[in-house]
Amino acid sequence: MNIKDAIASAGRNLHTIIITAREDDGSIETREAEPYSYRFTGGDEKFFCYDIHKNGTRNFHVSKIISAEETSNSFTPRWAVEV
Repeated sequence: MNIKDAIASAGRNLHTIIITAREDDGSIETREAEPYSYRFTGGDEKFFCYDIHKNGTRNFHVSKIISAEETSNSFTPRWAVEV
């Protein structure tokens, strides 16, 4: 299953994802997040989510996402799930 398919499945099932991505500073971060949407900003596609442990929204350049894995942890959506 590719990254976008894993995110879409998690969104449909209202499950969190474990996402690993390269940050703008080059570091690699892994987070558990609620998946919400994709948006194009400045010509780049970004993935928007809610970081469970940092209690806040985050976005990632789709091209910098290394992996995404659906968990069995469910969530109640804060906003419309559009993935």
